[in-house]
Amino acid sequence: MRKVIFLFLIACNSKGYSSENEKFLLNRYIDSTRANAIVYASQLAAPSIVSITVLTKEVVEEYPPFLDPFWKEIIPPSYSIRTVQSLGSGIVITSNGYVITNEHVVGDNPDSILITFPNAEQYVAKLIYKDAKLDLALLKINSNRKDFPYAKLGNSDELMVGEWAIAIGNPLAFYLENTEPTITAGIISAIGRSVKGKGDREYRNMIQTDAAINPGNSGGALVNVKGEVIGVNTFIFSQSGGFEGIGFAIPINTVKKFFNEVIKFGKLREAFIGIDVQPLTNEIKKALGYNGNLGVLVSSSYDSQIKEGDIILKVNDKEIKNVGDWHNLTYFLVPDDILKIELFRNGKIYSFELKPKEVIYNEYKSDFGIKWTINNPLIAQKFSLKTLKGILVLEVFQNSLAEYIGIKKGDVILKMNGIDINNKNDFEKVLEIVKSKRYIDITIDRFGQKLYLRSYL
Repeated sequence: MRKVIFLFLIACNSKGYSSENEKFLLNRYIDSTRANAIVYASQLAAPSIVSITVLTKEVVEEYPPFLDPFWKEIIPPSYSIRTVQSLGSGIVITSNGYVITNEHVVGDNPDSILITFPNAEQYVAKLIYKDAKLDLALLKINSNRKDFPYAKLGNSDELMVGEWAIAIGNPLAFYLENTEPTITAGIISAIGRSVKGKGDREYRNMIQTDAAINPGNSGGALVNVKGEVIGVNTFIFSQSGGFEGIGFAIPINTVKKFFNEVIKFGKLREAFIGIDVQPLTNEIKKALGYNGNLGVLVSSSYDSQIKEGDIILKVNDKEIKNVGDWHNLTYFLVPDDILKIELFRNGKIYSFELKPKEVIYNEYKSDFGIKWTINNPLIAQKFSLKTLKGILVLEVFQNSLAEYIGIKKGDVILKMNGIDINNKNDFEKVLEIVKSKRYIDITIDRFGQKLYLRSYL
């Protein structure tokens, strides 16, 4: 570029140089600068970025208009079913039509999903799998086509803070009568961010960017200047509801792992390593004879190689500076993973390889209003339970009896109406007994503390 400018200046100062030639060179120079790396990357990635329309039916409670609130306690409501439409973005990642988006884009029970390409082609898609913890969903376009435009996926482990980032998606799609995606540019502001999401959701190892992300961008692509997708745009921090310069994307390497698991096994296999850590303090470092600045302290371990009091310094050659770094590297593990651990113990540095243990368990749903599983030693290790008895509550459904009584996710139900609960038959039997009673007594273990709950039916 310097050569072009230099030649242009020399030419302008030459005697007899015409204004027409000057204008020609200027226009040629301007044209050459317009087609920059951002334009190239956008053109490469945009054809694979789609708009997603989700239709969901929901039951609506209705009262006559202008009804005084007093009468709502007496007059029963009428019910109707309405269709709710929500929109988001997605990324086509294979030529046969697999699409990645956010779990919160598709919702709990979508009735229909419509995919719209930038060229206005539309296809119905089906939900293959979704995971609320990762906030990822995999869709498949209902078509036999093998030549869909698809995105080139990059390597999010190689990201550099300060490099260009391009957000591509369909923000404000309710208002824009155009199927082409919106493109905004910024930089990678930070990597490895952790953010507490809605409910039990926790986002880890996120990419932070100042490329503008707005409602409707969820599930769209964050792209580098090579046109490679490096992340899935997921949410923003905002006090106004609009973009304020802080957006977050799920790293594409997390997406690749999610996709490979679902395609190969039909689900995400759960695995854990059974190690808990805590921050290092100056007092602990002094007591252990450690003078470094890196590391976290092992507070408990179910692995025979790793001991309480060890200081973990690196995992897979990545430095562990704090507890957040540890969780970023261990929050999404599958049985095929191998963790190379470097640690400090008794004045020496040791290296170990750990293979996560797969946790296999059956999930059950109950009219009581919970999703649950039977407790066992592996379950207790994975969920850091303080008891090996009872059944573990995996989820509490809204407006259920369990929610009304005060049961919470992570509780271990030990007894109901004085009867021990240790298996599926125990639980089903006691629920039948409770139906004939006017009350229900429940003994639970919550983070190692026994609690007694009673409710009259």
